[in-house]
Amino acid sequence: MPTGDIVDEDLSVDDAKRLAQEVEREISAVLPSSMLRDIEQQEKGALLGCTRDGARQWAGGLTATVVGDPPPEEVIGVIADHYNNGGNYRVGLRQDQGDSLVNIAGEYGSLWIVRYIRDRAELDVDSFSPCIRLPEGVWPGGSY
Repeated sequence: MPTGDIVDEDLSVDDAKRLAQEVEREISAVLPSSMLRDIEQQEKGALLGCTRDGARQWAGGLTATVVGDPPPEEVIGVIADHYNNGGNYRVGLRQDQGDSLVNIAGEYGSLWIVRYIRDRAELDVDSFSPCIRLPEGVWPGGSY
């Protein structure tokens, strides 16, 4: 794992979580509202290690039911195009076990992995905030 400039030294835990969740919602909002229902965003996540020297990132996620069995390019392709055409993100498309995925990488190690599980009619977003330093007294275990 890298160290150094991968850590946002000024971002608080609350702000890191807020940013990760905000982008989760933005990702789902890229698609027409008629395409998704039952959107559930995790209220709590975990603080995962992201550097050898102890920096952490908040990890959480969002799931939604996909309506109408659209092909992957109408789900993952639309999301990838949106993030390719704006913002400071690096976008990568791939397949994993038959599912279409897009990785949306942001600054300071932030990452959103968006998976369309077509046979379950599910959109799954796993998010990882920018790497941050925990303030004194904040225990990295448990849920946050």
